Amino acid sequence: MVSCIVPARMGSSRFPGKPLLKLNGKEMIVRTMERALLAGCFERIVCATDSHEIESVVKAAGFDCVMTGECATGSDRVAEAAKAMDLDLVVNLQGDEPLVEPSVLRDVARELSEHPDCWVTVACPLEPSEAELKTVVKVLVRDGIAIDFTRSVKLAEVETVEAGRWFQHQGIYAYSRKSRDEFASLPQSPVELERSLEQMRILGRRPIRIVESIYPSISVDVPSDATRVEQILLDRLLYPSLNEPLRKGDERV
Repeated sequence: MVSCIVPARMGSSRFPGKPLLKLNGKEMIVRTMERALLAGCFERIVCATDSHEIESVVKAAGFDCVMTGECATGSDRVAEAAKAMDLDLVVNLQGDEPLVEPSVLRDVARELSEHPDCWVTVACPLEPSEAELKTVVKVLVRDGIAIDFTRSVKLAEVETVEAGRWFQHQGIYAYSRKSRDEFASLPQSPVELERSLEQMRILGRRPIRIVESIYPSISVDVPSDATRVEQILLDRLLYPSLNEPLRKGDERV
């Protein structure tokens, strides 16, 4: 069985206190965990945090929470929490994905079950206008495997690259106990620190399989993203027909 762990911390450098940001009256961490629940494929859904304030909010919403120490990355936090709970297959859903499409989570869980010796992550089509936007992480994909991750690519490279094709990376990872333990045992690499991308620590050591999604990643990276997400949530409430999953090219995106 596959479980879902949502890592969360209050000390985000770009957006302190982000997990408890209220989106139309409900904390973002709770909205994200509710999306995981809608996937209907997880044995357990747990928040992993070092904040008692986050723990209190998560438990009040009816979800489980496990406390961790201070961790360098979300995957380090997930590794610590999963070890404490004696879990094997785990999907790491970053807590700033309050609009994640549940069917994508099911696809990730299935891919991990079929390829437990690999990492699994998600990519969706990259908008050319976001190619050089550093808040949008990109992944170079060839034959379903991640070749590289970066924060900025030249616009001319988006569609035609001999080594593969650039996609937008989405904040979901999945791995087995063995893969997590390997990751957590390694020091942070220079390129990981330079790019502030935790997956660079394992790239080249273990295959990172890509689940391609037609749905855009609408994460809350900076305060201005919250307004966009709140409007989508409000539209869904006022107009039930808009509860269909967002797709690339949708004018609401």
